[in-house]
Order: sequence, then C-alpha cells, then structure tokens
Amino acid sequence: MNIIKRELKDNLKGLIIWIVSLALIFFAASFEYEAFANNEEIAAAMASFDFLFEAMVGAPVDISSPEGYLSLVSIYIYLPLGIYSGLLGSNLISKEERDKTAEYLFTLPVKREQVVLKKLTVGVIYTVLINIILLTVTYFAFGRLGTSGSYNEFVFNLSMGVLLTQFIFLGIGAFLSAILKQYKRSGAITIGILMATYMLGVLSELSDKLEFIKYFTPFKFFDVSKMLVGEFELLFIVITFVVVASSISGVFYFYKKRDLYI
Repeated sequence: MNIIKRELKDNLKGLIIWIVSLALIFFAASFEYEAFANNEEIAAAMASFDFLFEAMVGAPVDISSPEGYLSLVSIYIYLPLGIYSGLLGSNLISKEERDKTAEYLFTLPVKREQVVLKKLTVGVIYTVLINIILLTVTYFAFGRLGTSGSYNEFVFNLSMGVLLTQFIFLGIGAFLSAILKQYKRSGAITIGILMATYMLGVLSELSDKLEFIKYFTPFKFFDVSKMLVGEFELLFIVITFVVVASSISGVFYFYKKRDLYI
C-alpha cells in the first residue's frame, strides 16, 4: 500500500496541472459556443459550413446545440486525455530508473510483479479520475446554457468512449516503458504512436476504400459520431480489451526479466 500512496503523491502535481489546463480550454470553448449560439447572424453564418462540420465529426451535427458543438471540439478531449494516460503509463514504469531509486526499491521484500501491479493501479485510478473530473467540467461548461436528455446521454457516452481510449494508451505507454532498453524514449514513442493512429483515423474518413484503417486506430473505436447516438460496437470493445490485456501482460512479463538501469 505504501507504493500506491507514494505513486499517488508523486503524480498528483501532474494530474492537477493537466486538469486545470484542460478545464480552462473547455471553458474557453464553451464561451465561444455561447457567443454564436445567442447570435442569430453568427449562427446562420456557421450553418453554411454544415458540410464541413459533418466531415469533421463523421455525422450530421447541430452546432447550435451544446452536444453538437461539443462533438465538434471533442478532439480536445480525446487527444489530451490519451496523451496524459500514455505518458502516465510510461512514467510509472520507468520512474525508478529515471529517479535512480530502483536499487533501493527492489531491495525491499517486494516482488517486481507486486510493484508493477501497484503502479498500474495508480495509473488506472488517475486515468479514471481525470476522465470523471474533466468530463464533469465539460458537462457544466457547455450545459450551463441549458441541457437536455440527449446532451446528458452524449456526455456520458463520450466519457465512456474517451476512458476506453485512455486505457489503450495507458497500456501501450506502460508496455513500451517495460520493453525498451532506453526507457527515456518510451514517452516520445507513445505520443508518436498516438498521433500516428489519430492521423490514420483522419485518413480513414477520406474514402470508403480506406475505411478498413479504422480497425487500426483507437480514435475510431469510440469516435464522437458513435457517441452522439450511443453506439458501442462489440468488436471494438473486444479489440480494446485484447490490446489492454496484451499490453498489461507484456508489462508483467518483460519488466520481470528487465535489467534495470541504475
């Protein structure tokens, strides 16, 4: 339990910085929405770009509604929270080598598997926590002008979709940190994978012939167009489970055999 408390404390500052920074961005976006939602001329001008907004979201959206506008800026939720969880997974596993505390930690009567389990537990706790806090902030930021049942349902669906995406990158970040000899590269590679898969998601929207790409990018497993209608495809849930389970299993397997850099 001491390891869990230690990791919670050590990563608390980073969590707070991410929450405050992203909360400010979401509130700024909500004020932008308020500016044109209450202005008929601006709303009419924005309506002429419906075709562009549909291409961005992947489904027809009414950007004069809170859920419609939130879906349009949802990339500012998916990407930052994915990056946070990916870096968190990477840093939790590589932390002892980075801080030169591995020699001390592993002289204690505790197995490596127990250390990894407790570190990953902290990763799950903070991933869930930042998701709940920021999606709650987002709910009130955009919903303060009035909410509806569809808005409430969309925010809940969005929270679940983003959380599952976060778990994928949490696992990938931890796995890379466990297998790479140069642990400092794990965070950068994790972000590289995240951005590459995001670009693949954009590419998959350009043509029906490229639709198969969506099976290789987590950002298309639970994208915003599906969250608007509450569509969670079983296949993508299974793929998510397989990726996360494989990553976590890999962390336990490779970290146990790893020659730690001290």
